[in-house]
Amino acid sequence: MKRLISGVATAILLFSACSSGGNQTQPDVPDVEPVVIDDTQETITKSLDYTPELDGFSFENFGGGEAPAALTVNMVRRLYGDHQVCSEVVDNQCTPYPVVLQLIQQANRSMAAGLCEGFAVLTLRLANDTQSLNEYQAVSKVSELVKDDPRLLSELAYWYTTQFAFEVAEEAEQYLSLSPAQIAETLSNDFSDAVSASSVGYTLGLYSEAGGHAVTPYRVDQVGNQWRIYIYDSNWPNQERWIDVDGDQWSYDLAATNPNDTSSGWSGSTGTMELTPMTARKGPFTCPFCPHEGETKSGTLLTVAATGDKQVGLQITDSKNNRLGWFDGVFVNEIEGASYRYLISRGTADPVLVYLPPEVETYTADVAATTTQETSDPRL
Repeated sequence: MKRLISGVATAILLFSACSSGGNQTQPDVPDVEPVVIDDTQETITKSLDYTPELDGFSFENFGGGEAPAALTVNMVRRLYGDHQVCSEVVDNQCTPYPVVLQLIQQANRSMAAGLCEGFAVLTLRLANDTQSLNEYQAVSKVSELVKDDPRLLSELAYWYTTQFAFEVAEEAEQYLSLSPAQIAETLSNDFSDAVSASSVGYTLGLYSEAGGHAVTPYRVDQVGNQWRIYIYDSNWPNQERWIDVDGDQWSYDLAATNPNDTSSGWSGSTGTMELTPMTARKGPFTCPFCPHEGETKSGTLLTVAATGDKQVGLQITDSKNNRLGWFDGVFVNEIEGASYRYLISRGTADPVLVYLPPEVETYTADVAATTTQETSDPRL
């Protein structure tokens, strides 16, 4: 058996993600035909006070991980609080625990291929908020913000990193069991509250065999029993984009995660679309793998990803032969308190994050390929 010290254990840290809120496990979902909206039906529209041409960023999604669009110690303090991050604080200078430095390194690697999660969150936070906009630049609309503002780039990296918080992942996971139509209805109901300023606001995660992406929904049209979800997509600034939904199916034309990709579109079914409420983004968050005062043990966070077309996963076995991960095509979680989740990725190989509770001190962790492009398996 291999013993690993509690903390962030590194295993093939080659993140290539434009990631969104995490999810636990996704079912095998067959390919679906593009949804065709019957526009002869009555249309009912619900929307936020949001226009992508004005409230979206004018510059395109880009890779982070380097200053100023990078995670720093002070940003981790903001995420988790000094009591979880710093072994000591003198004159407001934090001495971070070693595990925190490992987390920073891994998070910055994961930002390298795109910050779509940060874009999706921050655009919604800044829309119609002149005071917050003025804290960055003297502008009245998000679209007027220029890219070469270090504080703005730092904020994109911060909100990107909130997806690593377990509270955020747990909220997102609750929506995976909803059909695309139920998700569209959830958004429509929320947008109905926008007039009374009680709307929650959501980011939307999409999964397909081509990868994954995070976008910002702002309007929903109900057309008979079908739906059209309008989104701000950071890969297509200043453009109106939408996702069509019919019951258990959704499709997004020209939804490639890379604007230069000529992919014709994405489609999916239940388990490949999720929501993350903005209320889940409020820190400080719980850091289960950080040391805690009065406790001799902390949990363990393992991460693994690949840059090719093979989806990798971890197969964990503890000292009692309890298993966690994909075994012979079936997901198993026999370790109480453990979690296993994929982040939405820019490519076909998505990062895996595994948390093991403090009680699990001895275990084996094997890296195994789980799928390839050729298998057309959309489980990400």
